[in-house]
Amino acid sequence: MTEYYIYEQPLNEKIRSFLRLETLFQQYSFHLKHGSDWNNRIAIDSILEVLTYTTRSDIKLEVLKELERQHTRLERLSKRPQIDQAQLASILKNIQKRIGELQAINGQVGQETKNVELLTAIAQKSSVPGSICDFDLPALKHWLTMPKEQRQTHIEKWFQPFGHLDRAVQLILDVLRHSAENTDEIAQSGFYQQPLDTNQAIQLLRISIPKDGQCYPEISAGKHRFSVRFMKNEDPALRPEQCKEDVNFKLTMCSI
Repeated sequence: MTEYYIYEQPLNEKIRSFLRLETLFQQYSFHLKHGSDWNNRIAIDSILEVLTYTTRSDIKLEVLKELERQHTRLERLSKRPQIDQAQLASILKNIQKRIGELQAINGQVGQETKNVELLTAIAQKSSVPGSICDFDLPALKHWLTMPKEQRQTHIEKWFQPFGHLDRAVQLILDVLRHSAENTDEIAQSGFYQQPLDTNQAIQLLRISIPKDGQCYPEISAGKHRFSVRFMKNEDPALRPEQCKEDVNFKLTMCSI
């Protein structure tokens, strides 16, 4: 069975923000699980970046709007006989649950975490080039000398206010990614272009490349069309070049 690498291109700012948050949540989970001093530092960095997102914009409102929009669109599908009604009902129930969780949050997401003194100090020192050294922040050095289990408990507590947001964003992206079937396409001489149907409201493009392939896609999209250039770069010190041969790939145009 062929295995694929998947490259994604968001087509609006909302999905771009959700993908960035997803990456931060995944980064946090990975480093929390491993738990070394350095893993703890990166887990904290991930929390601080998520906190920046929730402070600079009303991400809770954006996520709620998208959940409600998806719920409305999916409800309409329930009238179609070819739809798996049990699966659809499960998805709708999950969306409704995530909406309820977010609506139950008073004020900004992560306000409790924002008030943690150690995290505030780390955020202030993070603007200095290079890693935070012991002499920059002895309080961090002291915290890192605590037992691993105690540090893990602290980090999980600091992330806890973002848990509902994490699950809501993941659900939105899961629904979106499974909203369309992929098609087999060919990029002639490494180039592919296709118009966008403005009535379809495509939100996300997914390009799947066999893992044994030698090229990667550079995707650019406008309001009316998108294009994909397949590039090759065996030496990262050199400028990439467009593949000269035809490239077979799978395309998914996600819309809901």
